[in-house]
Amino acid sequence: MSYTPGTRIIGPYFIHGTLTGERYRVMLEEDVFPDLLNPDGDFPSFFQQDGAPPHYALCARQWLDTQFPGRWIGRRGPIEWPPRSPDLTPLDFFLWGHLKDLVYQEPIRDFHHLQQRIRQCCDAIQPDVLLRVHADWQKRLAVCLAQEGQHIEHVL
Repeated sequence: MSYTPGTRIIGPYFIHGTLTGERYRVMLEEDVFPDLLNPDGDFPSFFQQDGAPPHYALCARQWLDTQFPGRWIGRRGPIEWPPRSPDLTPLDFFLWGHLKDLVYQEPIRDFHHLQQRIRQCCDAIQPDVLLRVHADWQKRLAVCLAQEGQHIEHVL
């Protein structure tokens, strides 16, 4: 089976209660990491996260260091993600807004229904849409390089 990178959404994952560093590490280990394995049996070359406090917890960073040695991007990671940097992740510049538009096309009855809608809407996003987002991501990276890391929204 051949796998085309950028053609599937991994998740969604729901956290019940307060997300702590340890709960985040467990979620990475038990849920996210197994799902990152693509159908060809390979893992992504890099892993990226933001600087949210649970992501920054020592237990989470140590776990990422063992799974992605020198290859994860995040606060105090081997590849530092600078604060106030341009939106370069497809989650930020595409998925959150697109998903919100889809999910709320019908009234949400309760928390369970909200989770159900999020899952349904993630599943409904077609691979060709994700490939276009991937192409836009590559364009954003090139523009960011040309702008020497400065904000890029006004150029796009």
